[in-house]
Parts: sequence; structure tokens; C-alpha cells
Amino acid sequence: MARPLPAALSLIGAALLAPAIALACAVCGAGEDASNGPFLWSTLALSALPLLMLGGGVGWVWWRLRDRWADELAERHAYVAPDAAGTGSTGHKPGGA
Repeated sequence: MARPLPAALSLIGAALLAPAIALACAVCGAGEDASNGPFLWSTLALSALPLLMLGGGVGWVWWRLRDRWADELAERHAYVAPDAAGTGSTGHKPGGA
């Protein structure tokens, strides 16, 4: 058989201690004034961290693609297409003939 008295005392004790527990919460802002500044800065840093990581990843991919595209464009501009006679701008046929 369940004992209602210990359960009732636990409930009353929790209700009486709830305000004291709430004052100990760092998120409430009801704590000591000296901790509000560092708490604010850590919140800002942790909020900015995902954005900085995403921006760094996008920047790294863009940097790599830009280098790759620059090499590809340089190869395209260096290529001399043969004209109708089968010679390039040098006048020689490909293959040394």
C-alpha cells in the first residue's frame, strides 16, 4: 500500500524550494551581476559559431573551385584550334608531318 504522507511531503518540499532553485538558474538573469557579461559573450560566440563554420566551408569550396576554374581557363586559352587546312597558328600540321 502506498504511503501518501511521504509523497505529500516531497511535493510540499519541492514547492517550497522551487523559488530557491530558480534563483540558482544562470539563464534567468537573476543571478549575480558579475556573471551577466561573460554569459552574454558566450551566448553571442556560440550563436555566431555555426554561421562562421558555414561561411568558412563555403569560402573554402569557392577558393578551391576558383583555382580549378582558373587552371581550366588557362588551358583553354592556350589551346590553338586547327584551321581549315589542318594547321594551327604556327603553320605546322599536328603530328610533325
